[in-house]
Amino acid sequence: MGIREEFERLLSDETAVHRRLVEYIAREVGDGRSITEVLEDPYVINRAATLGRYALLEEPEVVAAAGEEVLSSMRTRLEDELRRG
Repeated sequence: MGIREEFERLLSDETAVHRRLVEYIAREVGDGRSITEVLEDPYVINRAATLGRYALLEEPEVVAAAGEEVLSSMRTRLEDELRRG
């Protein structure tokens, strides 16, 4: 496998996508956007299903940026969405 192929594989790896989403969310929330707004971004929605977005709320960087109280209400909202299917 060549360097280019390896690079493309790493960029499309689910772990890499998750990591980029964590960094994006933490940065955007740190810049003053609400966690609700950021999680509804097309960038996030196109890369993470509801369960994936829920998992992002458990990441330490996201918790630190948004605060536990705000995340608690977002978790409830996503749980409701998961129940509805």
